[in-house]
Amino acid sequence: MSLVRRLAWNTGAQLLGKVISTTIGVIIVGLLTRYLGQAGFGAYSTANAFLQIFTLFLDLGVNVTFVALLGEHAHDPVYEKRCVSALFTLRLVTAGVLTILAPLIAWFLPYSADIKWAIIALTGSLLFPSLTQLITGIQQRHLQTHIGAVGEILGRCTLLVGILYARYLGIGLIPIMWFVSLGSATNFFFNLWLTKPSGLVHWNWDVAFWKDTLARSWPIGVSILFNLIYYKGDTLVLSLTRSQAEVGIYSAAYRVLEILITIPFMIAGLALPLLSAAWAKQDHERLSHLARQALTGVMFLIAPIVMGTLVLADRIMILVAGHDFAASGPILRVLIIATGIIFINVIYAHVVVAVQAQRQMLPIYIVTALGIFAGYIILIPRFGMWAAAWLTVASEIFVTTGSYLVASRTTQLGFELRPVAVAWFSAAVMALTLLALPSLPLIALILLGGLVYIACLFTLKAVPYELIKQRVSATAKPDKQYP
Repeated sequence: MSLVRRLAWNTGAQLLGKVISTTIGVIIVGLLTRYLGQAGFGAYSTANAFLQIFTLFLDLGVNVTFVALLGEHAHDPVYEKRCVSALFTLRLVTAGVLTILAPLIAWFLPYSADIKWAIIALTGSLLFPSLTQLITGIQQRHLQTHIGAVGEILGRCTLLVGILYARYLGIGLIPIMWFVSLGSATNFFFNLWLTKPSGLVHWNWDVAFWKDTLARSWPIGVSILFNLIYYKGDTLVLSLTRSQAEVGIYSAAYRVLEILITIPFMIAGLALPLLSAAWAKQDHERLSHLARQALTGVMFLIAPIVMGTLVLADRIMILVAGHDFAASGPILRVLIIATGIIFINVIYAHVVVAVQAQRQMLPIYIVTALGIFAGYIILIPRFGMWAAAWLTVASEIFVTTGSYLVASRTTQLGFELRPVAVAWFSAAVMALTLLALPSLPLIALILLGGLVYIACLFTLKAVPYELIKQRVSATAKPDKQYP
C-alpha cells in the first residue's frame, strides 16, 4: 500500500473512530449530568480538574517530543526501540509516584470527603492515559492510528456500561469514578496488545536517554505547566470560591469544548512526524506546504462548528446534559469562540515543536498564565463562570498570537484565502437556515445544517477538485514527496 493510501486509511479510520467515541462520550456526559445533577457533576469535574494538574509532571513535554523524535529517526529501528522503551519506563516510574502523591495532597485541601474519595478512585485515569499516549506515538509513526481509535471506543464503552450499571444499582459518584479508571485501563491494554512492531515496550532504565530527551522537552513541559494554569485554573478557582452546582453548569459546557478540541489534535498528531522530518531535512518549502494544508483543513472545520453552536447552543446543552443544565447554553456560546481559536493554535503549536522553537514560547506562556490566573482569582469570586469563560477566550487569543509569531519566524504560515472565505460564508448561510427553522428537532437541524454547508462549498467550488484528482491518481504509485 502506498503512503498516500496509508495516510488516507489512517485518517479515515481515525475520523470514524473519533465520531463513534465522541458520540459515546456525549452519551456518557448526558448520563452523568442527569444522574449526578449540577452539584454531583460539579464534584466530578472538580476531582478531574485536580488530577489533570498532575498530568504536567507525567508529561514533562515528553509526549510531543517523543513523536518528533520518532519522525526524525524514521528509518532507524534500533533508535526507535531504545526511545520507546526508555521513555515508557520513565513514564511508568513517574506515573507510579504521582498516583500515590496526588490523593495524599488532595486529602489536605478544603474539599468534601466525597470529592477526596473521588480523586482516589480517578487516579487510574491519571496513570493509564499517560501510558497510552506513548503507545499512540508509536501508532502515529507506523500509521496504525486505527488501533488507537478502536481502543478509545472500547474504553468508553467500558465506562458507559459501568455508568449504566451504577445507575441500575443506585450507587453514587465514587463507584462511577472507579469505572472511569477501568475504562482508561481497558483502552491502554488493548493498544499495548495490538500495536506493532511488538517488543518495543519493555523495561529500560536508560538515564542517559532520559537526560537527552528532557533537555529537549523541558521547555514544552514548562509551557504545559503555565498552559495548565489557565486551562484548568478556572475550574479549580470556581470549585474553591463558588458552589459545586455552578462548577457543574460551567463544566458541562466546557466538556463540549474538550470533546471538540480532540479533532485538531488528531490532525496535528498525524502531521507532526511529517513536519519534523521536513525540518530535519531543512525542506522549508515542504514544511510550509504541510502547515498551510493543515491550517486550511481546520478552517473548514471551525466555520460550521462555531456558527452552528452560536445558533443552537441552548438546545445542544439541553440535549447533551438535560434541562437542569440549560444555563450552560449561554456559557457554551462564549466557549465555542475559544474552541475555534484553539483549533488554529494547535496547528501553530505543532509547527513550533517541529522546528524546535519551544523555548521561544516560554515567555508567552508565562505571561499569559500569570495574567489570566490573576484574573481568575480577582474576577471569578465575583462574576463566577462568566469570568471563567471570557478569560478562557482571552487566554487562547494571547497564546495563539504568540504561537503564530514564533512559528512564522522559520515557516511561512497561512491558508488559502478564497476557500476559507467561502467556508465562513457557507457557514453563515447554514446559520441563517437554522435560524429560519426553529421548530425542527435538533438532530434534524444539525443534519440539515451539514448538508447546507457542504452544498455551499461545492456550489462555490471551495473544494479543490484538481488536488483531489492528483491525490487519487497518486495512489497508483508511492508519493515520493513524503519522507
